Amino acid sequence: MRPVEFVGFTCPWCGEPGETTVDMVSADREWVEDCAVCCAPIVFRRVEAPDAEIPQVEAIREGE
Repeated sequence: MRPVEFVGFTCPWCGEPGETTVDMVSADREWVEDCAVCCAPIVFRRVEAPDAEIPQVEAIREGE
C-alpha cells in the first residue's frame, strides 16, 4: 500500500462528491477539512479494514 491514498467521499453537509487524501503512515485516525463546495467543516475518520486495498473513511459533520 502506498503512503498516501486518494479516497472519494460525499459531503455530509451539501451532498456533493469530493476526494481527500489519507496518510497511511501517520498515526492520526481523524482530521478536519473544509468542503470545497460549501466550505463547511468535515470530520474524516479512517476506518481500519485490513483486507481492503483502498482505505475507508467516514465523513461526518463537525460536532456529531
